[in-house]
Amino acid sequence: MPVAKIEKLRMDMAPLKRLAKRSPKLFIAAEKKGAIQFLNWANNGSAGSSKTPPIRFGVLRGSSSAFVGNEMVGVFDIAIKAGAKERPTPAQSHSAAPTTITWVWNTNYSARMHEWTGGWGKYTIQAGNAGNKWIEEHLRTDAEALIEFIGADFRKAAGL
Repeated sequence: MPVAKIEKLRMDMAPLKRLAKRSPKLFIAAEKKGAIQFLNWANNGSAGSSKTPPIRFGVLRGSSSAFVGNEMVGVFDIAIKAGAKERPTPAQSHSAAPTTITWVWNTNYSARMHEWTGGWGKYTIQAGNAGNKWIEEHLRTDAEALIEFIGADFRKAAGL
């Protein structure tokens, strides 16, 4: 199944470069935790934005995964509602530079739902702030929080 890569983290990571040079191993470990945290924010909402993906049965959210470099570091675990005709298929592999964080929503309709502008079903409407552009919204509103999260985890692991 082709992977629908919606968004890669494209932000200024300059505040973290010093940490990455200090201990690449600890930095990548902190990035892995940050990638999983961001996946949670993008699927459930965060302090920065309550925006979430559209929902019918939960397959779209359940198909999401996070990678740091080539390594899958987490998938979003969600109970799929009864009546779903398909099962979640989180991407299992990805290729990127070692410190690149990538999030993937791996369904044949993920890109379409990200760009969709209306005509939502009852579950999306009932969910409150579910809808399109959820990834872009979280990249914009949670970028600083992600940098802080990675930095704090690194400092804790390094004993700083």
